[in-house]
Amino acid sequence: MLSDIDRILIDRDAIADRIEQLAERLVLDLSAEADEGRLVVMPVMTGSLFFTADLVRLLPLTFRIQPTTVKSYPGKSTQSQGIVESALLPETIKGASVLVVDDILDSGRTLDHLQTSLLQAGAKEVRFCVLLRKDVRRAVEIDCDYVGFDIPEAFVVGYGLDFDGLYRNLPDIAVLRKHVVG
Repeated sequence: MLSDIDRILIDRDAIADRIEQLAERLVLDLSAEADEGRLVVMPVMTGSLFFTADLVRLLPLTFRIQPTTVKSYPGKSTQSQGIVESALLPETIKGASVLVVDDILDSGRTLDHLQTSLLQAGAKEVRFCVLLRKDVRRAVEIDCDYVGFDIPEAFVVGYGLDFDGLYRNLPDIAVLRKHVVG
């Protein structure tokens, strides 16, 4: 598996430091919603699993965790296929302030789809927190409230991000060798 890695883009220490900074800002920005019992943290599974777990443990707030699943990179694809599928949204969304936590902002389709669905389901507001924001032209422009790192155009894995379901367990964010992704 390690022979598939071309280079480490962001190491585990930098990730941990940045998550602490994001948590501090989230506490400042979301305390009122949490105090009112209206905060829902919605991790987008499975890519944001590690990021969300590390982030929410640093939030001394009251909130519900309501995971959702969204798929836009089927199989061994390294590019979004433009088709976004998501799980049905729970009734706990109505009137809530929702913080969507995702691994990467790439085409913008996933977050746009979630924002539309959540607002239609009755969310009071939707904010986005992504670990990575890829420097690419987006199919859908979307504002992201909280960003861990801006990265160049590259297919990355590790810390929850995968290629065909593999490499999620790597503790760093890495770029795969070209022969691996085709």
